[in-house]
Amino acid sequence: MDGTDEGIFSWFTVNFLLERFNTHNPSNTVAALDLGGGSTQVTFSPNAMQQHGLIEKKLGGHIYSVNIFNHNMSVYTHSYLGLGLMAARKEILTHGLNLDNINPKNKIEVRSECINPIVSTEWSYGGFNYLVKGPVNGTHKLVKIQNFAGGEVDRPIVNFSECLKIIEKYVGKIKNKPEGLKDHEIYAFSYYFDRATEVSLVDPFSGGIIQVSAFLKQAMDACDYPNTEQPFTCLDLTFIYILLRDGFGLDPTTKLYLYKKINGHELSWALGAAFNIIQNGL
Repeated sequence: MDGTDEGIFSWFTVNFLLERFNTHNPSNTVAALDLGGGSTQVTFSPNAMQQHGLIEKKLGGHIYSVNIFNHNMSVYTHSYLGLGLMAARKEILTHGLNLDNINPKNKIEVRSECINPIVSTEWSYGGFNYLVKGPVNGTHKLVKIQNFAGGEVDRPIVNFSECLKIIEKYVGKIKNKPEGLKDHEIYAFSYYFDRATEVSLVDPFSGGIIQVSAFLKQAMDACDYPNTEQPFTCLDLTFIYILLRDGFGLDPTTKLYLYKKINGHELSWALGAAFNIIQNGL
């Protein structure tokens, strides 16, 4: 299944479960953001003005006519290959390195500004094995000890501003933001939901609603605390925030509806794919 079908099927699943197809009005539907490992999809039904804006930005090729219960709806979907969470993590970790002619049998040592100086952990992706570490001359800050003795400790932290620059540069490859996305209710799932639950932004069972800025706050907190058990939290949360802000043009105050399930059904492309098969008699 290609990214276009995956985006449209996921979008259908969300709107079907929310019963948003009653009027076939684009403004009644919600947008779907699906963050996978290798790619990420943005899908929504633009109104006439938003379609014009997308066409002006040369994104008209990503608008499709989709038959929903015998009614054609215009649906914009764009799959960004390389901007899935794992693919982006790999590119951010190896920023500035030349990996040409690397033997996949050899472990690749990488040092990243987005990793705490005390971290040394193994990670595999795309057939390669990495030994991931923080920078040699890492950043530290004095932190007051919260106990009766008082005093200060020298805590190793991620240099957030340096990590941010690397991620902003990588996400900057998205030149044209999806016009009209922020005018819709936005449902985000897959890794968006998973990372949010890991830092208690939403309940893992019931989900919830947050603002985009919540990812930034949690990213800064994670970057400011050494955590060898979850060494990629700082990087992952920072990437998600920059992807939403710079890549997709969302405001920090934009609401995100983060859910794994709606009415007991998991949010994925599966339900949409099943409907497509039934409707088209495949």
